[in-house]
Amino acid sequence: MNIMMFCSNPVDGGTAKVFYELVTSFKENNSNDDRIYAGVNVNNPVAIYNKIDFLERLEVYSEEEVCKNLYQGNIFSRAIKKSIRMIKYRPIKENNIKIMKEYLSRNKIDCIIIHNGGYVGDDLCNQMLQAAYECKEHTICRIYVLHSDFEKNFFAKLRFKSYDKKICREATDLVTVSNYTKNRILSNSYINKEIKVIYNGLPESNSLTENQKENKICLNAGHRNILMLGNFQQNKGQLKFIEAANIIKLRNPNVYFTFIGNVYDQEYFMKCCEQLKKYNLQNSSTILHGINNASEYMNLFDAVAVPSMYDESFGLISVEAMSKGVPVVAFACGGIPEVLVDGRDGYIVSVGDYKGMADRLLEIISDEEKRKKMGQNGRDDYIQKFSVNAMKENYYEIIEKYKKIL
Repeated sequence: MNIMMFCSNPVDGGTAKVFYELVTSFKENNSNDDRIYAGVNVNNPVAIYNKIDFLERLEVYSEEEVCKNLYQGNIFSRAIKKSIRMIKYRPIKENNIKIMKEYLSRNKIDCIIIHNGGYVGDDLCNQMLQAAYECKEHTICRIYVLHSDFEKNFFAKLRFKSYDKKICREATDLVTVSNYTKNRILSNSYINKEIKVIYNGLPESNSLTENQKENKICLNAGHRNILMLGNFQQNKGQLKFIEAANIIKLRNPNVYFTFIGNVYDQEYFMKCCEQLKKYNLQNSSTILHGINNASEYMNLFDAVAVPSMYDESFGLISVEAMSKGVPVVAFACGGIPEVLVDGRDGYIVSVGDYKGMADRLLEIISDEEKRKKMGQNGRDDYIQKFSVNAMKENYYEIIEKYKKIL
């Protein structure tokens, strides 16, 4: 069977990690003699691409890319942008679908797995689904993966009614990454098709030694070390964690905080820096950018904080910590309570409750026996539910239905 995986924008977030791990898992552990293809759009020269040596860069363009160079800021420019969308983007869209259909036909793709970062998501994913549907004589398996959703009122829901009907018609199977996201999509849309939940999986990654950690990041020896991993943007909740860090530091001066994440929102990042100065935490904290394979560092920490505020469809960082045997304290955001078992792998507190987060982190770092026990429980749960192999087998369970037709 010829199987293709497509992701229009695998940058450095959760969707990118899952796309990469699924592609490599299908390729490296292929006991079924399937031919594996992977495709992205051409205009994202991101590091994660370079790890897939057989990756195809399709010459297709999104609406955002077509319009990104336009001057913005006044009514006239916005009117020009709208005109360009109507006049110039439609031919590009039609050309994209043509290129996609030619690719699917030329490589005789039997099954395609399209990773869309969210509902409604990226227009290139929607175009690839349409192309696959128009090639349905040979692309008989069309799996559409929705990694997240957004809250919609009645009018927004009505606006996307035609889109919902379109993906129900064109996709043979719909998948999402948590029951939280599944229920949110079903309640906020006109989708009436069965949605299968397949939890994201992560591989066993390397762990750094004590000697390596001194060369890589500056942890404070003799202190308890807490990690907050996530790109600097409002939904990741760094500001709430800084409030928790202030409480922790007042009650236990021997705690050091490390933030790892790229800056997606410069204004928000500056607010975080100001807050660290306000609480005099700048000498007790380190901020690191551009760290590849950040999960390798997790075993060096005593606990991991996940203060996500919203739009957390799954909670990949919690799984990364669990795989390293490190307890987690997280806000009860989105799909995180499906990943983390409160009181077993760590603790879950209400969204925004930084005082509760501080209390639970202090409890973990003050009780070594509990910390190790929670870490081991998390490790056990990761192996059972969130490994790459478990994820791959769940996708193959869908694919096997269509192999019988070929």
